[in-house]
Amino acid sequence: MRRAARVALAVALAAPAITARAQTMLDQQQRLIDIHDLLLALPPAQAPGALPPLTLDLGSEVIIIPSIDGTTGDKRQITASDHTPAFPRPRVQLGLPALGPSLRAFVGLAYVPPITIADVNTHVGGIEGGLSWSAGPLAIGARLHALHAFSTSPVTDPTTRDALETWAYGGEVAAGYTLGTAIGPLTPYAGVGVTRVEGRFRITSDGVVLRSDRTAPALHGGVRAVLARRFEAIAELDAFPGVLVHPVFRLAYLLDLR
Repeated sequence: MRRAARVALAVALAAPAITARAQTMLDQQQRLIDIHDLLLALPPAQAPGALPPLTLDLGSEVIIIPSIDGTTGDKRQITASDHTPAFPRPRVQLGLPALGPSLRAFVGLAYVPPITIADVNTHVGGIEGGLSWSAGPLAIGARLHALHAFSTSPVTDPTTRDALETWAYGGEVAAGYTLGTAIGPLTPYAGVGVTRVEGRFRITSDGVVLRSDRTAPALHGGVRAVLARRFEAIAELDAFPGVLVHPVFRLAYLLDLR
């Protein structure tokens, strides 16, 4: 009986450590899912009130992928940063017909077809819409966005094709101030919001599905330049405190549909 009691006591003392270790590994798995979900989420990459009515913005953004530590327990997982340092995404925005002398609205679409590059296949579709108010060079706006993505790539092992399904949606408010310069209008802008991501990661080898849902505060700031009235260039830094910080760059052609 005494021996059985000692064994039971040893197990009881060891249980918290075992649980803590398992929780730590689960936390790391969920952290990796959250990082990849937020990399796919649709950032503003635009100043509020930037598009005049019936202006079509035909562009593409490049999402810079920071170095991601894929260590989980005693195993190192392959992450997005092991495949490529950047992720391009075509994106189109349209300024809607004028709502009033000081109000502007826009809608946008982003899409990536399911093409495999560097062992990664990502199929992405996103929508967005926003409304802004302007007073001279100052503009204040709000935007809503939603995105769905399905990605396959080697993660747990170089020979597998694990899958991540991502839902991301949220919104933010932002302000920008347009300056007249010798090269054209220059608009610094910044904003704050919230992004909700829901990730479902399926491990091909054993069929296990890991889930992670996170609501993250979102901060962003950037600069928009318009050259020769037709070419747009944007540099933006997006931050999700405690999870991810990364830059986004955008190049576009502005087409007047009036």
